[in-house]
Amino acid sequence: MSIVFKNSQLTQETIDALNKLIDVDINANVAFKLMRIIKEISSIIEDKNKMEQIIINKYAEKDENGNTIQTKDENGNIIEGGVKINDMDSFSKEMSNLMEIENEIEYDRINFEDLNLKTAKVKDLIRLDFLFN
Repeated sequence: MSIVFKNSQLTQETIDALNKLIDVDINANVAFKLMRIIKEISSIIEDKNKMEQIIINKYAEKDENGNTIQTKDENGNIIEGGVKINDMDSFSKEMSNLMEIENEIEYDRINFEDLNLKTAKVKDLIRLDFLFN
């Protein structure tokens, strides 16, 4: 069996939830398996983030010096992380295609009961549901 998930599931909130799970005191066998899974997921996240940046750079408007033009709010203030996009339809299509890619890692899903968690936040578990049986 393997674990399958889409790039769209690999958000900052997913990473935060994984980091919280790393800090929990769990069974050594499960902890080792989880560590291996997280290493593979981390590598996939890095690749996904690189591709996102390539797509952004491909469609970002640039000034005469080749610098990306940042977006501004209605008061003229620069929006942090925002860039002007030349062809929004193509950008959206390419980004959507990236987010729909399915990843498969060759590990069995974890039995949730094996974690023996005393408490957990539902929002974290929802983000990590692809890891558990």
